[in-house]
Amino acid sequence: MSLWEQWRSWIGRQHTLLRELILMLLAMLVVGVYFLEHFSARLEQERKVQLQALAEQTANRAAEALASDDSISINLIGRETVKLAPVAGIRFLDAADVQVGASGEPESALSVTVPVALPDGELAGTLTLMGDNDLLPRQQLESGFVLAVLCLLLLRVAVALVQQRLMPAPESDEPPAPPVEVMPAADSTPLPPATSEDQREPQAQLRLSIVNFEHIRQRYTRTALEDVLADYQRMLTQVADIYGGEVSQPIGEQAGVFFYQGPPSRGAFSALCAGLLFLRVVRLLAPRRKQQGKIPLEFKALVSTSPESEEAWSLCVAGVPGRLHVPETQLAPTELDVKALYQPEKAQVVNAGDRKVRLQPVEQLAHRYQTLLRTQAETLLSSEEGGVAGPSK
Repeated sequence: MSLWEQWRSWIGRQHTLLRELILMLLAMLVVGVYFLEHFSARLEQERKVQLQALAEQTANRAAEALASDDSISINLIGRETVKLAPVAGIRFLDAADVQVGASGEPESALSVTVPVALPDGELAGTLTLMGDNDLLPRQQLESGFVLAVLCLLLLRVAVALVQQRLMPAPESDEPPAPPVEVMPAADSTPLPPATSEDQREPQAQLRLSIVNFEHIRQRYTRTALEDVLADYQRMLTQVADIYGGEVSQPIGEQAGVFFYQGPPSRGAFSALCAGLLFLRVVRLLAPRRKQQGKIPLEFKALVSTSPESEEAWSLCVAGVPGRLHVPETQLAPTELDVKALYQPEKAQVVNAGDRKVRLQPVEQLAHRYQTLLRTQAETLLSSEEGGVAGPSK
């Protein structure tokens, strides 16, 4: 399973967490923008107050020089003032509004203009200070805020991961554990037995058709074929018991297993697990049966939540040997799209009466479910190693 498939499966199961993270992000952005704007306004106000005080102080120093047109003193005072941190530039105008001295930046978004008056009150000119409008403090605050937001979001994700590790997942998200007599205890939640109420209508069905069954029927004696079908029927019954299904038709006669657990998403997931487990055991048993001189069968499988048995059987027969298919329109409503791995480009279009149906072959389950399926298959394989005597033609 590729890294992208793992992330896609995980993201699909975390709708609640993703909504919570989005709400957290929106709330923090609103609060952050408010405080950043408030900080910028306070910073500009403080700079203006500092610049006003410094302009008044400089005007007192430059009054005599500006009144006597002492350009040397004026420029000296200007250069000294520009070296101060809040100042980016300075400009002197005489009483006729003619510039007689300047230093530093000629323009700035933050500026203060004060009159330059002699001790007797006579106006000698004006002085304008251009403030240093450096955005570095705001940028530093923005960077710190972004870092804090990312840390909070990552912390929430980490908490969610720890909770998922320490706490069991909901029953509807975990495959059921097999009975004690079938395999050892597994980390899964068992499905409750079907009740008389939910038997009125199955929530999902698993159909299994034998590949080239008519050809096999013609090649082998009836007794030999019945022995082979009995072997696979026994395996199907064990698989159905593991996932709480009921075998409605035996192998060789439009085989089907019905699942009555509600809601439909849970019944469909049980059917999907049962179908994949059965196909896995069949595939692994094939080489052993050949070595023992027994007939290995190959199956097509279909999982459907539709109550139409005939349509489900025709879709099953139209599938690909060795694969389990699900009608594509049923993947999302039953939440199988986030519990199973598949490739949409491999979907198969088949006819179902007067309409076309896209069948999606399921590659395998998500990792945590697939691990349990592998363990169950190994247990069933070990129970089949004894087998029965090989058939005769």
